[in-house]
Amino acid sequence: MLSENALKQIAIVDREQIERRIRLLFDCWQSGDMDGLISGLAPDIYFPANGTWTGLKAPLRGRERVAAHLHKYAKALENIVTVLHEIVIDGDRAVVHRTSVGRWRATGRRYQCDFIDFLRFRDGLLVEFAEYPDAAWSQIEAVA
Repeated sequence: MLSENALKQIAIVDREQIERRIRLLFDCWQSGDMDGLISGLAPDIYFPANGTWTGLKAPLRGRERVAAHLHKYAKALENIVTVLHEIVIDGDRAVVHRTSVGRWRATGRRYQCDFIDFLRFRDGLLVEFAEYPDAAWSQIEAVA
């Protein structure tokens, strides 16, 4: 049986690993490295349809379906910068507060929006991702 100190050390390593993975995923999104982003997704990833701005009518499940949606989204908008303000990690789950600045490619219109993201990991891969934009900000355009 592991000592209490050993269990704490394991938790610290797991937390650091999850934080590194989160930062890597958002770095990939920001730089347009879709292959890098998709490689961090679990085969059975779940992406709920949270609001009409996502362009989804129903949740997505599975790496291939989520990847197709992410590619579509990347073609529709340019992520100029994402600032991670806070990352809270509890076991295999994390909450991220971030601000993203982007540009809609079709119109050239820029946006800035705060998001709260809920993430869950398994074996180092993202298995669930739900993002919620600032409800007070109504200028997010849906991806058609």
